[in-house]
Amino acid sequence: MGDWETARFIFDKHPNLVRFNLSKNFGTTLHVVVTAEETELTLNFVKNLVNMMTREELELKNNHSNTAFWVASASGKKKMAKIMIEKNQSLLDIRGNGDYLPLTISAMNGIHNMVKYLYKNSKKMTGDHWTDKDRSLTLSHCVKRDFFAVALQILDDHPELAQDVSLLEVLARKPDAFKTVENNLITRIIVTTLRFFHMKEQPMAEEDTESLKLLKIIWGHATRTMNLDEIEVMLKRNGVLFVAAEMGNTGFIVELLRTYPDLMLDRNEDGHTIFHIAVMNRHQGIYNLLYEIGSYRNNVCKIRGKGWNNMLHLVGKSSKKMAAKRSGASLLMQRELLWFMRYEKRGRDDIIYVRTAPRGVDPASNQVFEQGTG
Repeated sequence: MGDWETARFIFDKHPNLVRFNLSKNFGTTLHVVVTAEETELTLNFVKNLVNMMTREELELKNNHSNTAFWVASASGKKKMAKIMIEKNQSLLDIRGNGDYLPLTISAMNGIHNMVKYLYKNSKKMTGDHWTDKDRSLTLSHCVKRDFFAVALQILDDHPELAQDVSLLEVLARKPDAFKTVENNLITRIIVTTLRFFHMKEQPMAEEDTESLKLLKIIWGHATRTMNLDEIEVMLKRNGVLFVAAEMGNTGFIVELLRTYPDLMLDRNEDGHTIFHIAVMNRHQGIYNLLYEIGSYRNNVCKIRGKGWNNMLHLVGKSSKKMAAKRSGASLLMQRELLWFMRYEKRGRDDIIYVRTAPRGVDPASNQVFEQGTG
């Protein structure tokens, strides 16, 4: 593909061919060309073909309701797209398959350089063709695809989009986005946490990552516009904290607990806190928060779930999820034992022994032997 001289010979004789669909599925010649790899030949072909076409002809759609520009945007053909919008800027606002705008489908497909280019040229998602739903959907997919710099720019241009609390669940599932190169950074964050407890909005810091800045904006909006009861309902609806605990997203959890430390006592449907979930999934970073929460630790350690198990029982149980991930029974046993010993050392100060309720016995009669009791 890319033999422009032959194509020009045909188009000069039959200029209307630029408007005709080549087949039921492909659309016009331009639709076909933009599916090809961007090379010197194909770019030259597109440039010459676009020069032959009118603005209206560039807006022609294939049988999937897509313009050639929309197809280029969906597949990341930035140079081809640029050639087209230089002739017709309206292409940026023409919807395609699924009723998606070009920028939105580019974000959905995770094409970073295309998203940056289209956002810059879309007048920052303003204009009559853009709805709140379009802007929110584009932002959501930018966060899902880890385009945090673009997401921050969108929130700077459209601060009202920070009210979309569903973005918290997206961020909760991204533990890698909140990890840092420095091994001890989380520890320093935890120690600093106590100074900022109960602050409605956490200040931005120079060393904050883009993902953390994004979290602070969204979480800050929630804490400014909701009370604690409303926040707890919102978090439980999507299980945000528990998702973060299961994923081992320590940085995310720390940021939420800075504002409302009482959230660490919230339980899921199984009666487990974030610490119980962390223990079951062997996420040491979250478990280590117990060392930093003072008297809260005593309450957490005594909490039992539906199976009448406390944290010590959960530590002692084999983690099937971890067994599937680790190779070698000896390594698994070593790590499980290390976990048990570490928790036993911390937990024995609070609960020396807790017996699970046997079948047929009322859990209320379960014996709890605390230090200093018989």
